Amino acid sequence: MKETPSTASPHPLDQLAHELEVAKQAENQAREQRMAIEQQLCKLVGTKDEGSFSVKGDYYKVTTVAGMSRVVDSEKWAAVRQQLPADIAQSVIRSKLEVNTRQLKSLQQLNPAHYQLVSQAITTKPKKVSIKFERLEVQ
Repeated sequence: MKETPSTASPHPLDQLAHELEVAKQAENQAREQRMAIEQQLCKLVGTKDEGSFSVKGDYYKVTTVAGMSRVVDSEKWAAVRQQLPADIAQSVIRSKLEVNTRQLKSLQQLNPAHYQLVSQAITTKPKKVSIKFERLEVQ
């Protein structure tokens, strides 16, 4: 006979997943509270479109820092760049080298010799392990 969830001691996985769920809820509430306070401080201190702005109180100096995110449209840039001197084009828009992971893994399988050459120019570090959870409905 199978024990019902209410009378059985919780499985260690269920206990830790529950603790993670509670911690994430608290983290979300704390983040929302922090964001609300930050918004109030921005109204009180003021902001610039870009750059920093500071105000001192009796016990704290609060600085707001704002910036802009800029993304290059590669197709438009290809057309515009031809109309600029090369030194200006190179100094305003930088090229960013990125690894195409799918192609790299494919190269590793299909051509190990070329992979060995390419991998000499790549530093690989493990990422933080992420954990997902979902609450299961007890039936």
